[in-house]
Order: sequence, then structure tokens, then C-alpha cells
Amino acid sequence: MWEQRNSVQHSDDNVQLRERHSTVNEGIHSQFDMGPDDLPKEIQPMLTCRRRVLRKSLVDKEEWLKLLRQERRDFRRSMKAQRRSLRTIFSPGP
Repeated sequence: MWEQRNSVQHSDDNVQLRERHSTVNEGIHSQFDMGPDDLPKEIQPMLTCRRRVLRKSLVDKEEWLKLLRQERRDFRRSMKAQRRSLRTIFSPGP
């Protein structure tokens, strides 16, 4: 019985799964630490309860993290484009 338990507890699959959980949890903490400033208003409520997100299944946490990272990237890109166009509009002409 103990051999079975130890083989499962220390198997490569279990170690990889724990590493995956750890990596995803670090990413979630990082997203919460960054705050909502560079996220669209519709997405900002996803940062209201860290504990609730951390209790999700691994697959759900991975999807949550993927979505937030993509939303931040997209939002930053759109802000850069807006700034560029505003600079063009309001820059002094010759």
C-alpha cells in the first residue's frame, strides 16, 4: 500500500502537475499585482477576488490567465495606436 502511495506521490506526472499549478498560480498572482489599469473595463471585474480564481481547476485557471494576458496585450496595443493617431492629429504642422 505504501509503495503504491509513494510511487503516485513522487511520480514524474505528479511533479509536472505540481509545477504546472505553481507556474499558473504565480501568473495569477502577477496579474492581480499588476491591477486593472491596463485592462478593458469589461475585463476588470475578473480581478475582484484572487482567492476565487485560485480555487478554480487547473484548466480553468490556465484559461483565465490566458484570457487576461491576451486582454492586457490587446489593450496596450490599442492604447499605443490611439496615442500615435492623437500625436499625428495634434502635432504642430509646418
